[in-house]
Amino acid sequence: SQLHDFWRLDYWEDDLRRRRRFVRNAFGSTHSDALLKAAVEYGTEEDVVKSKKTFRSQAVVNQNAETELMLEGDDDAVSLLQEKEIDNLAGPVVLSTPAQLIAPVVVAKGTLSITTTEIYFEVDEDDSAFKKIDPKVLAYTEGLHGKWMFSEIRAVFSRRYLLQNTALEVFMANRTSVMFNFPDQATVKKVVYSLPRVGVGTSYGLPQAR
Repeated sequence: SQLHDFWRLDYWEDDLRRRRRFVRNAFGSTHSDALLKAAVEYGTEEDVVKSKKTFRSQAVVNQNAETELMLEGDDDAVSLLQEKEIDNLAGPVVLSTPAQLIAPVVVAKGTLSITTTEIYFEVDEDDSAFKKIDPKVLAYTEGLHGKWMFSEIRAVFSRRYLLQNTALEVFMANRTSVMFNFPDQATVKKVVYSLPRVGVGTSYGLPQAR
């Protein structure tokens, strides 16, 4: 097979918050455009023609590779699809508030909804700032159309965002986390009291609390 296998670090973390596991990267590339640029600047005309052919063929290969990974049911690719296809909200909505999803190099405005068993975040795709974000960056951003079960939550921490105590970071059982920023501290308190009590439990000397 002439298809390249690309890999990236998984979002899974160990107890020391190290990302030590690799997963297939459906959006990987050999960066043929960089080779083309180098050939244009430093190479001969013949090299430029070869690089252009390589770049075009690589683009087709990458597209085919991405499609095949989707069809084969690659775990990472499937998770990306599942994020975009969220089922209807389960149960009545206890709290709904404007929020920002804080992710690496991405701050996305949207709506956070909390039911009796789950958390949902729906990004505002009509927001002008969101439209300016590179789609290649959004491909690596998890939680834009996110759903998290209460049973998966292991810890909730208060965080500062832009020096304001208006953010929360929620840690999940699969050792990933998601961070949200809210309009004010009063909204943060409402969100906290809508979330389940978390903690190791009285068996370990620390009661579960908010």
